[in-house]
Amino acid sequence: MSDNRQEQIRKNLNSQETEELLDVWQNGEIDEWDELVFEIIKEILMERLGCLPPQSIEIQISQILDRVESHLEKNELDKALSECELAIELNPDLAIAYNYRGEIYDEMEQLENAITNYQKAIELDPEYKEAWENLLSVELGLEEEFENSTAKAQLDQALEYANDGEIAKALSECETVKPNMPSIAIAHNYMGLILQIANQLELAIDSYVRAIKLNPRFYAARENLANARVAWEEEQYHLFSNLSPIEEQEIIETDTGKIPESDEPLPQWLYMNEKSFLLMGYPGYRNRQGRSGYDPLERNAEQARMQGIMIHLLLNRKFRTRNPIYLVLMACAGILYFLTGVLPLLLGNVNGIIAGLIYSPYSIVGLMLLVNVYLSLRLVNSDEYEDNGYTFF
Repeated sequence: MSDNRQEQIRKNLNSQETEELLDVWQNGEIDEWDELVFEIIKEILMERLGCLPPQSIEIQISQILDRVESHLEKNELDKALSECELAIELNPDLAIAYNYRGEIYDEMEQLENAITNYQKAIELDPEYKEAWENLLSVELGLEEEFENSTAKAQLDQALEYANDGEIAKALSECETVKPNMPSIAIAHNYMGLILQIANQLELAIDSYVRAIKLNPRFYAARENLANARVAWEEEQYHLFSNLSPIEEQEIIETDTGKIPESDEPLPQWLYMNEKSFLLMGYPGYRNRQGRSGYDPLERNAEQARMQGIMIHLLLNRKFRTRNPIYLVLMACAGILYFLTGVLPLLLGNVNGIIAGLIYSPYSIVGLMLLVNVYLSLRLVNSDEYEDNGYTFF
């Protein structure tokens, strides 16, 4: 910018009231003003007031993010990281700052930190497309690296040992690979599967939990974790059932002969019979002390609850699946239910209208089934929802 132009800007700003300059300095939009304008306003306010009033948080953050971009362009990663820390300190819920920090860690090859920051940015703004792209790119790169790593080869060997019943060798191989385990969900899930096959359920549970912490969207690890926990509970039940009465009493009671006081309830395998314990259900149903779960009234209540859940999912368009057999069955049921309510109306007589009104709930359910079939087909065919086998809904 020429000196004449700069002097003209200064002259124009000098003619403004101090309150107007203060408003621009504290609340003005950075994008609407040239950076030089703020520098000149800063000088004028210092001359008039003798001190510089603080800018608004939004202005400070905007300036900080501009500096972050500038440092990134110059590959000054340490300086960019410091600016990001400052922005997050001013606004801990600023998704863009976490995304920038993830990019910085990505450049520094600290991929676990990069993933953590991308996930935080997405948690704050689930529609943040750039953060999603960055996260998926890092995860894909780590998975490809894992597939060609010595850690993967060692885990494959451990799995082979476990399948052959050579548990000691499998566990030894797992211990060997632990120092070289990459910080990615798929690796820890793989380790969990091997440990579960080797019947090391507590270690398997720890591995699944680690996988989920690294990737909360890893639904396969969540399912494996649930199965491992059920298997561990069953193991504890059978272990307890083989104890002598004296050993049972020692577990249940303290040295004073009283039930230990705790906020946590006693595990169900301490007081439930096998039918009651192993029959799956939800809390408060089928798994209460002294109940087997075969009470007709409670069975009817369970059926009604499941029907309510299905109707809720239908109406919210979340009753979707990728399974082609289920899709065909849903489509057939939808057409049948829909026609059950619509065909009588087409007869055009009083009886048809009455019958149509009576069966109208079926036609609504049929229509919603067809809608969910359509959405399921879109979900399967659209690359927008595909990500390494994970489904978002």
